[in-house]
Amino acid sequence: MSSLIILPSRTDAFSAYQPSKNAHLDFISAVDLGRGGSSGSGSSKDGVKTVKLNISVKKSPPPPNELLRSLLSSIPAILSGTSTKESYHTLSHTCHKLVLQPHTLGPTIYGRVKEELERYASGLVREWRGSILSKQDGWLGRLVEGWNQWEKRINLLSAIFVYLDRVYSNPINGIASIKELSISTFRKVVWENEIILEKTRSDVLAWSTKERELESSIEDTRPTIKHITSISKILETFVESISNPYVELTNEYYSTSAQEKVNLVQHSDNELTAGKYVEWVLDKVIQEKARAESCLDENVAEQVVKVVRKEAGENVAEQVVRRALDESMDSQDQGSLSRLYTFSTDVNSFPILVKSLEDHLEAKLKALISDPANDPQMIDGTLKVKRFTDKAISSLFEPSQDDVIMQDKDDDVEKDKKDGKTLLEAKRIRRNRQFELEEAARTGFKKGMGSRQNAPAEWIAKHLDLAMRRGPSLSDSEFNSHLDEIIALIGFTKDKDVFKAFYSTQLAKRLLLGRSASDDMERNMIAKLQKEMGEEFTSGDIMMKDLQLSETLVKSYQSAQAREPEQYKDAGNFTANVLTESAWPAYPLLKDGWNFQLPSNLQSSIDLFTSWYTTQHKNRQLSWRFQLSTVTLTARFANSSRYEIGVSLFQAVVLLLFNEEDTLDFSEIKKRTGIETQELVRTLQSLALGRKNTRVLLKKPPGKEVNPTDIFAWNKGFTSDRIKFKINGIQQDMSAEESRKTNEQIHIDRVSILEATIVRIMKGKKKLSLQMLIDNVISDVVKRFPPDVKEIKKRVESLIEREFLMRDEEERGVLHYLA
Repeated sequence: MSSLIILPSRTDAFSAYQPSKNAHLDFISAVDLGRGGSSGSGSSKDGVKTVKLNISVKKSPPPPNELLRSLLSSIPAILSGTSTKESYHTLSHTCHKLVLQPHTLGPTIYGRVKEELERYASGLVREWRGSILSKQDGWLGRLVEGWNQWEKRINLLSAIFVYLDRVYSNPINGIASIKELSISTFRKVVWENEIILEKTRSDVLAWSTKERELESSIEDTRPTIKHITSISKILETFVESISNPYVELTNEYYSTSAQEKVNLVQHSDNELTAGKYVEWVLDKVIQEKARAESCLDENVAEQVVKVVRKEAGENVAEQVVRRALDESMDSQDQGSLSRLYTFSTDVNSFPILVKSLEDHLEAKLKALISDPANDPQMIDGTLKVKRFTDKAISSLFEPSQDDVIMQDKDDDVEKDKKDGKTLLEAKRIRRNRQFELEEAARTGFKKGMGSRQNAPAEWIAKHLDLAMRRGPSLSDSEFNSHLDEIIALIGFTKDKDVFKAFYSTQLAKRLLLGRSASDDMERNMIAKLQKEMGEEFTSGDIMMKDLQLSETLVKSYQSAQAREPEQYKDAGNFTANVLTESAWPAYPLLKDGWNFQLPSNLQSSIDLFTSWYTTQHKNRQLSWRFQLSTVTLTARFANSSRYEIGVSLFQAVVLLLFNEEDTLDFSEIKKRTGIETQELVRTLQSLALGRKNTRVLLKKPPGKEVNPTDIFAWNKGFTSDRIKFKINGIQQDMSAEESRKTNEQIHIDRVSILEATIVRIMKGKKKLSLQMLIDNVISDVVKRFPPDVKEIKKRVESLIEREFLMRDEEERGVLHYLA
């Protein structure tokens, strides 16, 4: 079967197509093919129909030169945004045809593109220079708008001349593409124009300065700044044209403003405190980082943060940190201290903070301790400072959610990056910082409490005595924490032997006079002291055991009284504490100035107990310490009132005299009792001049002082709201005289310790230089008290005189031990 339609191999059927007036839309219109031909129909003999097509002969294509002129003439129109004669499709096809063989007109076309780009860029420069020189507002906005238009037209040009980039201007040939050429042309002709670049840079910097002055963001300008940043990055000039000037301006701004503010901080009458300055710097870091990240980039943000921390932080840290720390510690503002810690770590000034904390605590405690008038409040004030310091340091290093690691995760998880460091490294740095601050606090407390000899240790013991008398006011756990705080203070003192002497004396009084709130608490405290301070505090255990044994002893004595009531009829209700003399404070016998005489009924009680005790312990001898004794008296007054009064033995002896006489003068009382003068004065003061509801004696003439001519009378009209009460004497509180004597005994004990240490060391070494001996002695006794080198040398001289040591005949600085 034959073909119905035979088509020619070549045709110009579509030659009637003409580009539309709007060439850039390039719509293809339908062509009336019937206009150029005719058709007819008929039938053949065999009945087959035939169709005849009259197709015009194809025209010859335009010559290459004509195509090139058409293509090149379209470039200015594309760059100017006007319509082209040919459609974009035709232009693209023409470009494709010309850049391929045999024409290979790529260099010619590329050269014209380059020329037209430069001409177009030069036109922009002339226009923009004029607007800048005429000082028209809104320059950055016009620059952004012009760039957007440039970019849009370049994109169109690149799309039409796409085959130029594919065949000629490509990386293989080492020739820049049209887009790359446009960028370099814009950078060279427009951006690097001195007037345009300077205006752009100055307007960007002016924006940043204005935001800093307003301390807020200018929201309608920021999008424009972001576009300028984007343009400069595309042109690859961001660093030198925008970033570096921006960072330099930031540096200049903060170096000036920071110094101005620091000068204000240093004037105490100014409202700007160091704490507020620290807060200002931290706020500025946040603001600068947010501004740079929003409008520039993260690298610039990092740079400006470093600048702020350097100029406003590190460079002035010496002038700010100590002041800010003093303010925070004095006001006990934990939030302010936390900000200061953040500031110091951010600006590489953490060592300054550590040293400032140490110096502040040293100065604070020196001021608190150096004035004797503050002695009663010394320990309370010191504990208040310590509590805040410990709490503040601890709060700085409380773990955040970022630091929490699930226990069931692999070790690899712990190595995730955190602020440029691994999590483990960050934790190590935090631990080291916490240790440094805690060590600085300890050092500051040690230096401050060591600024005054003996007194802090003495008052720590007194504070502990008061606490043990009162017992826990809230809970046992809080009371134990308070005891731990006191032990920590003991660790800060150098005079640990002073504390031990006063503590032992006061512990003895609490135990003997029943003033302790709880024996269990006393045992707990003794255990704490032994753990922290060593076995020197074993005497406390012995004291507690002595009292337990004394209770057993008294029960045995009372059993003997019950078995033989006739023999012990004059014993009375008598109890005694039998103490191991070496474990208790050295209570002296009543010697100089004393001729003490007990009333017969009291003396008989003592004699009977002594006699019984001798039969129980034949190899032991009792030595009575009357200054520690107490008596409970039953007193009756004229109004028939009856009271039970707890008094000291000396008070009881005085009061019993008034069973026989209504009035007695001072000299008569002294003669009958044999009490030493000063002790008798204190005793009479407590009975006649104490609290109003305890004045069982009257003094004539009235007055606070007791004189040898004063007369004392039984207060027949005495009344009290309490049937049972105590008249406090010198046993209840350590007097200044007793404190003085304790300190004197401490000095004597130190001399003995030094001599014993010197002899022990020399006995082991046999021969030693004086300097080596001093060093060994210091290292041996420093845990008890701070040794004085001069005192050590005196002890050496004394031992030489007593022939324990001798000097070497040839080397005077060498000592020998004499066996």
